[in-house]
Amino acid sequence: MPIANGTSKYVAVREHLLTRIRDLEVGTRLPAEPVLCDEYGVSRITLRHAVDGLIADGFLVREQGRGTFVSAPRYASRYPERFADQVSGFHTQQSREGHAVHTRVIGFEDAAAGAFSSDKLAVNSADRVARLTRLRYVNDALHHLAVTDLPLERFPGILDADFTDGSLFDYLRGAGVTLARNEVVVSLDTADTALAQHLGVEVGEKVLRVDSTVYDSDDVAVSYGTSHFTPQNSEIAFGLHG
Repeated sequence: MPIANGTSKYVAVREHLLTRIRDLEVGTRLPAEPVLCDEYGVSRITLRHAVDGLIADGFLVREQGRGTFVSAPRYASRYPERFADQVSGFHTQQSREGHAVHTRVIGFEDAAAGAFSSDKLAVNSADRVARLTRLRYVNDALHHLAVTDLPLERFPGILDADFTDGSLFDYLRGAGVTLARNEVVVSLDTADTALAQHLGVEVGEKVLRVDSTVYDSDDVAVSYGTSHFTPQNSEIAFGLHG
């Protein structure tokens, strides 16, 4: 089944392979690389990149001289969030992986952008934003705390939306926004009292922080947010392409 145009070949191959191997028993050997390349209509580099990603996630194992085999995932309680080739959002990414996603909205308010998002959204600090604060769960396990600002001038009705089960990115698309790119910065942060309470960690513990600025097709920022991840059940995976 050659990969259709309109999506990253690497992403399409990886997603199809993941669906495929979930129906196979642990220890099943994958077809040889030339066979898979012909099947998907991709280069060996593209195929190897997709397979390497599944090996890194623990779904496959490569044995020198023998081939690549289906393995039991090493991180049964970890749910990687991927940033590769497309702006799809956490809800969509995890759902595609077959996980159940649940959100608890703990705050949704009209707020001043302030120092938190004024620079990122290119607005004045006094300009109003919709500030959405959510605890995100995957398969009933707490995954991260997300705080996201969106300019109220552009999305005046957003405060009436319910994001308990819905996707924020789907809402933006429904509002006519073409999501073009997601600028992501990953760093370590130190849990303060509030963050420690939300994530169930000790005050002062190091946690993973991801800053995300999403831009539309006119290169205008439509949202800015931070996510703090629980160290015990999350990881971030990047796909970098030249």
